[in-house]
Amino acid sequence: MKKFWIILLIVLAGCGFRATRDILPVTDPDMTILPRVKGIADTKDSISVVVVPLPDVKELDAFGVIIANETSHLISFSKEDCMLIQSGEVRLPMTDTQVYKRLGSSYKPSMPGGLNMDIYGWRQSVNLRSSRGLEGMDKDKRITIMGNAKEKLFLFFKTRDDTSPMQFRIQNIQNEATKRRTWFSFKFTVKKS
Repeated sequence: MKKFWIILLIVLAGCGFRATRDILPVTDPDMTILPRVKGIADTKDSISVVVVPLPDVKELDAFGVIIANETSHLISFSKEDCMLIQSGEVRLPMTDTQVYKRLGSSYKPSMPGGLNMDIYGWRQSVNLRSSRGLEGMDKDKRITIMGNAKEKLFLFFKTRDDTSPMQFRIQNIQNEATKRRTWFSFKFTVKKS
């Protein structure tokens, strides 16, 4: 009987004592809420960005990001230009090695179902753009997106045991022809479920 209680305690500790959190977008009149996936989208300087919390990842604050370059020029940014701010603390994305240690090397992130429908309803042209994949980062770890193309990336941040609102920022997306820099800021609330 004692073994039963020990096994039950281990199972409960692994699955139930830590409450899951829902990350929900904050409505902003200048941005579009993507209702099926609880994401948010915005366009500035002919650059469209979609940010979606990944509901299948409970161990980390995880986001899927699509950046669509609607200009005819190259744009570039660094993963380190992305940050999550919560309770005044700035968190940078975890490295791939840190994510694999936390989630396992077999974990393959994916965007939530329904995202293409949400994007289609917001800005159909984003879905129609092609992607070359992110294998081609340069030695400075800058991500370059060709004109009239899009890229998808997944960013993971260490989770805080906090339900304070959070702000997801992408800074310094640079148009390589004009050298103009664009930044995006998306707000989310956090609720325990």
